[in-house]
Amino acid sequence: MTSNEKDLSSEQDKELKDDESEIPLNGTENEIEEREEAVEQTDDTSQVNQLEEKLLRAQAEIQNLRRISQNELTKARLYGSENLVKDLIPSIDNLFRTLENQDTENKTVPSEGVSLIVREMVSALEKNGISVIDPKGEEFNPKEHEALSVTENDEEKPNIVLEVFQKGFKFKDRVIKPAMVVVNKK
Repeated sequence: MTSNEKDLSSEQDKELKDDESEIPLNGTENEIEEREEAVEQTDDTSQVNQLEEKLLRAQAEIQNLRRISQNELTKARLYGSENLVKDLIPSIDNLFRTLENQDTENKTVPSEGVSLIVREMVSALEKNGISVIDPKGEEFNPKEHEALSVTENDEEKPNIVLEVFQKGFKFKDRVIKPAMVVVNKK
């Protein structure tokens, strides 16, 4: 090869290299632009999907909060007067004790008045969902009764309440104060 031929061949190589740098390896310029747009659309689509997911999660959380607050309101309405009952229970217990310790032979007007007051209070409590737990003769229930002592009585079945020291109180399905009882051991 002569020097002219070498110069021509090097010039052709340069031109080929310049042409190759302008021509994309994997397609035309339009194809590259389309790919870039597709990548941008994919990014936009993934962002939209992420935002939609966040929106759905936020809506679900709001629904959960509404449900929880509704349950709390319902409980507040149902059990709102429970504290009042807890404050009245000692007075009612004292009235029951007064009736139990009265002189049965010499009934007096005050003892009749106490009896009437107890009946009216129990009636008012029952109208408002509060029931008296008086388990004498029933089977011992640890959810509603508190055993103060255990005795043996052959005439009764085992695990039966023989005596009630203090009556218990139940507000709807909640035990406010368990009944204080003596249970048969046998």
